[in-house]
This record gives sequence, C-alpha cells and structure tokens, in this order.
Amino acid sequence: MKTVRFISVLVCLLVPLLSYADGNAIRIAGGPKTGEYINIAKSLCPVLGQLFQCEPMETGGTLDNKKRLESGEVQFALAKSNVAEDWLKDEVFASKYKIVRRIGDESLFVFGKPEVLEAVGSWIGIRDNAFLLSVGLPGELSGDAAVFNSLKNIPNSPLNNLEVKMYADRPSLVAAVKSGEVKFGFIAQVPNPENALFSSINDAGLGIIGVVDPDMLLFGDTFRIKAVTVKNAKWFGLAGSAKQIETANVPAAILAVKAETLEGRAKMVQEAAIKKIEDANEVDLLPQQAWMQDLANRATLKMGTGLDNVMDSLSKSAEGAAERLGKL
Repeated sequence: MKTVRFISVLVCLLVPLLSYADGNAIRIAGGPKTGEYINIAKSLCPVLGQLFQCEPMETGGTLDNKKRLESGEVQFALAKSNVAEDWLKDEVFASKYKIVRRIGDESLFVFGKPEVLEAVGSWIGIRDNAFLLSVGLPGELSGDAAVFNSLKNIPNSPLNNLEVKMYADRPSLVAAVKSGEVKFGFIAQVPNPENALFSSINDAGLGIIGVVDPDMLLFGDTFRIKAVTVKNAKWFGLAGSAKQIETANVPAAILAVKAETLEGRAKMVQEAAIKKIEDANEVDLLPQQAWMQDLANRATLKMGTGLDNVMDSLSKSAEGAAERLGKL
C-alpha cells in the first residue's frame, strides 16, 4: 500500500513537468553553423535528460541570443562571458536573467593576407597603426563583433581609428579578406583543429595571429592568456604543420531566465534545468570531441602571469609596422 501511495505521489510530481515539456520545450540559443556555440547548445540537451523537450537553435551569435532571450523565444542562451557580464550591469536585465555556468574557452584571432600580417607584426602593430587598416566582422549580432567592440570602446582605444565593415557571416568575411576588400578579419573561436572556418582561412591562403591586448586588463578576470594550437594554420604566412601561439581567451557563458521570474509549471521546469546544468561536469556540457575535452581540462593562465614578457615581445614585433604597411 505504501509503495502504491509513493508511486502516486511521484506521478503527481512528474505530471506537471511532463505536461510542461510537451507544450513548452526548453530552447537554447546557440550560434551560427560555422561556430562552436551551436554544437555546445546541442550538447546541453542530453544533459537535461529525458524529462525535458529540448531544442538547440541556430542563431546569429551572442547579441542575437540576447534578443531571443529577452523576447521569450528561448530559456537559455550562450554568450561571450565578458559581454554577458556587461549585460548584468543593467539592473533590469540582472533581475530577470543569470549566468548559470562559464565553460570552455574561445580564442581571439585576427586573420589576413600573409603580407599584411607580416607588415603589422602583431596585434599591437594593428592597434598602433589602426588608421592604416580596415577590419571586417561577421555580422552585427555576432559574438565576434561584441568582443571586438568591447576592445574598441575602451576610452582612448586606438581601435577607434580603425575602419570597420560588417559582413553577413563568417564565409563572407573570409571572402572579403581574401579579395582585399578589408585588410583583416576578427574572430573569437574555439581552436578546434577540424573547424570549417579555420579550414576555409587556410584554403584561402590567409594567415592567422593571436590577439593579446593590454586593455583586456580592464576586464578583470574575464579574459585569459593561453597558448593554443590550430592545425595547419599559417602563422605570418609560413606554411607547415600545427603551430602554437599565445592569445587571449574568453569563456562561454550559459545564461538562463531566472526561475523565480516564472510561474507554475514553467518555474518548476526552469529550476530543474538550471540545477542540472549547474551540477553537470564541464566535459558533459561541451561537444564530445577529444579536443574540446582537452581544452576544458587544460590549466588556464590568467591575465597578468607573464604578461609583461608577452607585451614586450609583441611590442618589439610591431616596431616599424607603419613603415612596412606604407609599402603595401
């Protein structure tokens, strides 16, 4: 009799969750198909278990995800961590949404023709000679644009002198850099050796360098400096096997609608979903490729550790960049 009563109680507790899932799927805003956020969104659904009907959504990126979160189209969204932190400075936004977890790391890269990258020498060369260059970004709603603008909007940033052009997506940006329409492109990307974006950059004969910026110190603990490897990348136009470079990295933030802002079945489901994500192992929240698990498990160097040496090296590599750019 006790067993029957227990089962009855359990069914009563589960029915609201199941009925909510049937009519109100948990939707997760990911990112474009050429990035890794859509893959992360897809990997989150199995973590939520069989109780929830879960739908990963392909989107334009971080800023597009914010719009979808605020419109109620999704309950969870992926975003660049530093951008999400800026959103939470708005009391109205912070009253409705929260960062559930920070996972993985995306590296900041600039890519362009080998002769352009050889001329600038480093990211510092780009910064100090911004008036001679143009940069392309893959869409106003992309996380790439959000991170770039956070660097550009630092008071007195030399990047304010940079000509910025927007493109429909990452493939369009790669084509624009290859044609010379812009001098280089800016991306924030998980350094997945098998990623189609990196392959397209290599196939186009373009080079790639890492981004290390002194203004990142103003973002506190959000950005990290890390050595990353991109298979078959061509650093400064030098062909070869996998190359390693130090660059800035920013984690992915998983944002969620706060359960307490909801009512009834929606509140119960959201509370349960948030708890599942908070309690999950990081590797379970990421695509199950060996490279991503290795990235998640690897020790992280925070900004400031060896920074003086890195900045000194970058500054030396950028010396004479204006003269070299003028000859292109």
